[in-house]
Amino acid sequence: MKFAFGAFLVACVVGYLYYIFPNPADGTVYPVPITQARQDLAKAELPPFVFGSQSLDVVRNIGDAQVVWIVRRKSEELFRYTAELSPEEKGAATRVKLRLDGAKGRTEDYAKNLADNPKIRDLYLVAMQERVASTLERRQFEMSRIHPAMAAAAVANMGNIRKSADEAAAAAAEIERSTIQRAYRNEPASVRR
Repeated sequence: MKFAFGAFLVACVVGYLYYIFPNPADGTVYPVPITQARQDLAKAELPPFVFGSQSLDVVRNIGDAQVVWIVRRKSEELFRYTAELSPEEKGAATRVKLRLDGAKGRTEDYAKNLADNPKIRDLYLVAMQERVASTLERRQFEMSRIHPAMAAAAVANMGNIRKSADEAAAAAAEIERSTIQRAYRNEPASVRR
């Protein structure tokens, strides 16, 4: 029984690592000619549910051998995805190597943020890999393929999540205290007794 559980645990860890380590160094080959891959990827959107509720603008630059998604917020570049395309199998398939590069923006150094938070970086990369794969394989985007990376990012970012929740709770408590103080300040003295 212990051996079966151990084997199951090892299989889970291997599966987890398979999904959280993004982008094989040599890329992924899709059974689509490069011209079709370029056209399809030029229309591909960012992955859903990964960047929160932030309003992001995406500008696409399409070249012969690459598609670049430049991600901006309020006209400031945050990062960019670059899909390098090369023909395979005598032109019947396309190899796609995906890269994520942070920008040094006016208000923040996003390249440093990604370098300082590798699990967040991996999540962004895994999510875009799934977008590329779902687009070129002509299938629905599967959130389940990025869940391991989301879990790893959440665990790695737990301190920031807790800090943010604590700050929100403190702000709510301050608003409540100030509301109560205003309410009692405006009451006549005879009601307060």
